[in-house]
Amino acid sequence: MVMVSGATPSGATALEREQLPSGATPLHYDLSLVPNSANLSFRGQVRITIDVKASTPAIVLNADELALDKAVLDKKSAAVIALDTKLQRATFTFAHSIARGRHALVIDFHGVIGRATVGFFAMDYDSLAGKRRTIATNFEPASERRFMPSWDEPSYKATLTLSVDVPADRMAIANMPIASTETLENGQKRVHFVRTPKMSTYLYFLGIGDFERISTKVDGTDVGVVVNRGDTEKGRYALGEAARLLHYYNEYFGVPYPLPKLDLVVAPGVIEGGAMENWGAIFYSQGSLLFDPRSSTEADRQTVFRLVSHEMAHQWFGDLVTMAWWDNLWLNEGFARWMQTKAADDLHPDWKTGLQALAIAERGKRADAKPSTHPIVQPVLNASQAEQAFDNITYDKGAAVIGMLEAYVGPAAFRDGVRRYMHAHAYGNAVDADLWREVQAVAGKPVLEMEADFTRQPGVPLLKVEAEQASSSEVKVMLSEGRFAEDPFTIASVPVELWRIPVTVSAGGAPTTHLLSGSAATTLTVQGKRPVIVNAGQSSFVRTLYPNSMIQALTSAISTANPADQMGLLYDSWALGQSGYAPVTNYLDLARSIPDDADPVVWLQIISTLVSIDSLYQDDPGHAAFLTFARERLHPLAARLGWDTQPNEEGNAAMLRDAVLQGLSRFGDQAVIAEARHRFDIAIKESKDVSPAIRRTATSIVARNADAVTLDRLIATARATPDPLERLQLFVALGGIADPSGAARVIEFGVGPDAPAGAAPYMLVLVSTEHPDLAWNHALQYVDRPDFPIDSQLRLRLMPSIAGNSSDRKRAADLQTYADQHIPSSARQSVEAAISSINLNARFRAERLPQIDGWLASKTVR
Repeated sequence: MVMVSGATPSGATALEREQLPSGATPLHYDLSLVPNSANLSFRGQVRITIDVKASTPAIVLNADELALDKAVLDKKSAAVIALDTKLQRATFTFAHSIARGRHALVIDFHGVIGRATVGFFAMDYDSLAGKRRTIATNFEPASERRFMPSWDEPSYKATLTLSVDVPADRMAIANMPIASTETLENGQKRVHFVRTPKMSTYLYFLGIGDFERISTKVDGTDVGVVVNRGDTEKGRYALGEAARLLHYYNEYFGVPYPLPKLDLVVAPGVIEGGAMENWGAIFYSQGSLLFDPRSSTEADRQTVFRLVSHEMAHQWFGDLVTMAWWDNLWLNEGFARWMQTKAADDLHPDWKTGLQALAIAERGKRADAKPSTHPIVQPVLNASQAEQAFDNITYDKGAAVIGMLEAYVGPAAFRDGVRRYMHAHAYGNAVDADLWREVQAVAGKPVLEMEADFTRQPGVPLLKVEAEQASSSEVKVMLSEGRFAEDPFTIASVPVELWRIPVTVSAGGAPTTHLLSGSAATTLTVQGKRPVIVNAGQSSFVRTLYPNSMIQALTSAISTANPADQMGLLYDSWALGQSGYAPVTNYLDLARSIPDDADPVVWLQIISTLVSIDSLYQDDPGHAAFLTFARERLHPLAARLGWDTQPNEEGNAAMLRDAVLQGLSRFGDQAVIAEARHRFDIAIKESKDVSPAIRRTATSIVARNADAVTLDRLIATARATPDPLERLQLFVALGGIADPSGAARVIEFGVGPDAPAGAAPYMLVLVSTEHPDLAWNHALQYVDRPDFPIDSQLRLRLMPSIAGNSSDRKRAADLQTYADQHIPSSARQSVEAAISSINLNARFRAERLPQIDGWLASKTVR
């Protein structure tokens, strides 16, 4: 262990990290690998060029779930090989001290190819040519040590050459292009790859399968999409967007993509994390990369772009410049999540991705309001804690804070700071202050102080607003800072944090931006005489609490607000109402006042919230009135949008159409359900061409309302298709089934041999959104079975993810009992978050639903 003090987050006490001793450093790995995909095993030899900084009797590196057969240093065998399974390390002790300088360490080893989609694993799938198997790697954060003995920490960057023996009729893909190929006996070939640049081990990649590759040249780089044989047409959309993105990122970062090729590689199922940014060979779950013109929708199109752009942004932010340690993971993930929005807004402005991305900020705020929250930059002591760092705080709050800082300094200054950072740290490691120091130098604004407020302390700032008309053209606005919490009682005794916050305020005149200096109260004067909007444009990471008089005025004027502010008012009023800061009926008043022709993204937020409310009604007496209100709110939209695409409609209309029709189905509109069944029959029974969007919508509605006979038919269709992507789409539709007995059958099907590779744990989570208690009971039967394909990261999160959808406080007690038996005390953030969600749902049922029932009884539904 190494004592680290200077690298810990500001204000934190120096803590012991479980890091490798720094006496030896890898310079180059030369790996020869022989996988046996049929027997799910592999053997290898790695020759490591190391630099020893001071004389030492032993070499210590990472190894996990590997058998180390032999180790030789400079042609001398190791006297002792000791494995530490807890620390996932191997120590090689030699008879004589190892002198300072360069040495060659050669290790022979063998291991097992797993089924869970981390480390080195296999994924089986059906194809038109029969059963097929892909074997591949997925290492982040600390699973490369299951693939070969190495210094498996992000700061130990080294080069790699790889040779691998594979069947002659299969393709091997790695980070770099193929250098040469040898023909071997027994139908095998040996593939040698070009040496990589210096890079962290978690970014290495190897994939072997029955692949095809399509490609194009962009700015001198060979860009390819690697798909299962027969799927090339499904990869062409991703290839086209990757080509545009590579040129865009070359320009934005000011550093050309440095590798000779970039492959986007498809997995025949679902991998842990959804996708992985391996340098030069990004690995994607099939639904994240493939776009089938026959079955994919507009939502799929935008999802593929978003995930391609996210992982490609990592080729610079994470791969070229890598965080020094996992406590700065947000610098990778928060930036890539923010960058996916920026790229979409620039390349596809009609999607209004920036408006959609307010949902990202909202997820960050919700996670940050729970008792389980933590600072964005938090101490990470070991590999297990690194696995837990991949959460909504790191990704979503991180992205929101970056967006706030860009808005504060301006896009040009922000980009110039990023370019300086890239040039300064290329092929190296960095901490977040290295980036913000460069941005501050360009912008001349206090970026470092502001960033530290939002990354070194937890919590969502709560801006309490008062306003009075100072004159005919000016409004005096009083702001006081507090902290928003999902359960306000959990922070009652917590000292109040203060933040330096850039806040834009509008009162009908030109919006003005003010930097709140971290004081408890601030008074501003703004031009205008219309209702005041604080956080106009919604770029700041805050909740805004207005008094009732201001909410009423904003509700009356909501139709004239811009879409971002409509969204901000809706999100804040919903969260404040859920947690008791304000009446929950404020949200319903706003939603009732939103015009029918408002932006589709605004309506998607409303429909999502109506679904959330509906899910918390059970057999309550007010449920029927709520369903009537929800249907009446959506009927004008359904009449305007119809079932079929209309000429010249805006890009997001298709997604709104799907949400409206599925929402009406959920809320009991029998005419919509009947039409969905009719269109489903045309598509399936009569095998007629139906647009992908309508086919997907109809299938989802039919699956939700399926009886036993219809469910048999849907399951048979899913089993019969040889297309892994189509099967996955059917599984997702089946996960929304309303009937509990049908849901139990879907679970059995979804965790069985017909499930898409890697999808079984996610099917349990999917069903839990409608049936959390049923899914919990079924998951208990599977999660600890040795043959259940789940990795250590997902195992820690699966049961909390399922339980968190419940509103039964007994489930919170069940989860706590489960955690006491199965989840280490140091890995329980997800448990605490799930228990908080259960309690919020229970309080909502007991306290907020009666408010909604009273509001519905007092209103004349439009």
